[in-house]
Amino acid sequence: MFFGWRMVGVAFTAHLVASGLGFYALPRLFVPLAEEFSGGALTGVSLLQVAMSAGGFVFGPLVGRAAGRYRLEVLMPCGALALAVGFFAAAFATELWQLLLVYALAVPFATGALSAIGANALVSNWFDQRRAFALGLSQVGISIPGAFIGFFVSWTLAEGSWRDTFLWFAAISLLAAPLFAWWIVGHPSQRGLGADGGVAPAESGVTKRHLSLVDAAGNRNLWIIGISSGLCFAGATGMIQHSINLARAAGHEEAQANAVLSLLSVGAALGKPLFGTLASRIGERVSYQLAIGNQVITFLLLTLTPPSFALLSANALLFGLSFGGVLPMMGALVARSFGPARFGPAMGYLSPIIIPFQLSGVPFASWVWDTRGNYDLALVSFAVASACAVGLSFLLRLPRFERPTAA
Repeated sequence: MFFGWRMVGVAFTAHLVASGLGFYALPRLFVPLAEEFSGGALTGVSLLQVAMSAGGFVFGPLVGRAAGRYRLEVLMPCGALALAVGFFAAAFATELWQLLLVYALAVPFATGALSAIGANALVSNWFDQRRAFALGLSQVGISIPGAFIGFFVSWTLAEGSWRDTFLWFAAISLLAAPLFAWWIVGHPSQRGLGADGGVAPAESGVTKRHLSLVDAAGNRNLWIIGISSGLCFAGATGMIQHSINLARAAGHEEAQANAVLSLLSVGAALGKPLFGTLASRIGERVSYQLAIGNQVITFLLLTLTPPSFALLSANALLFGLSFGGVLPMMGALVARSFGPARFGPAMGYLSPIIIPFQLSGVPFASWVWDTRGNYDLALVSFAVASACAVGLSFLLRLPRFERPTAA
């Protein structure tokens, strides 16, 4: 078996740790943290997610540059260590501002180094023609924690307190660091191989070409990928965060509303390898366009009044498939535009472009609900934004797509 598939497994595990502990677990801790620090009010602790996004805005380019200069065998374990240190500090927080520092500094650096940039750069180094599928397969690890992390957090809270939960997170992250240092082989040339298991090129190596901020800012593809993905993510985050309330507003029971959110996670997990496989046949750009284009349809279907539970369920699954496909296709487009040597820095420079769009979706949908009592305006706006994203993608200038040849 080609050794690169082992690196897909490592990347899957890295996504699992970073996504589960750094992202999906936080909403499950809002209530106990609010009771501890703000008298039960959720407004203060909700700033933790804002702090994490703001930290990603700053640390994304820095971690990306580090991925272009240093071995992933060093960078990714450092991400796991940073996560361990951050969660250990969070367990002893006595003021909310201390938790805000953890989520503004340690968590965004760690998740970038370990997952968003590190794991994706690892897969990009090992694959070329099969890159989209390999990225999609590894990124299933991003979606899976949404199905089980809530049960784990509930268990730790029942056995102790939120402080014990953070100590568990710190222990898991600390255990992961040496495992990643042992498992990771950052570049196929270190095994005498080339991408996809071919022969190593004569001048291959782990030294990566630098991508400066000036070069990145002047690159047409970087802006198109960043803005189109940002427009897509604005609607996606708004849809995901408000899916339960949307189901309730349509008159469905709590269990049915939770089932809708679960189907979103299932769809996202399935969509990553599905669109990765599709990309190997029709190219990354067309797969990217199909994934986002399907979001347009799902947003518009939800404006039907009132959506039945069957429609909501089918729509959630289709939306999850589409959103799950966007993530690996975005990474594949970056790799196709910049090459694996500059993939890490390019992904880092994408963060400041995407995050402002991503942050806008949830508050916009909240404002629409508060002022109108329904989500129709938000859904139509998200559909228009997604349609604009598809249109922008036609402006990408990419190397000619070639279907993978038989191994």
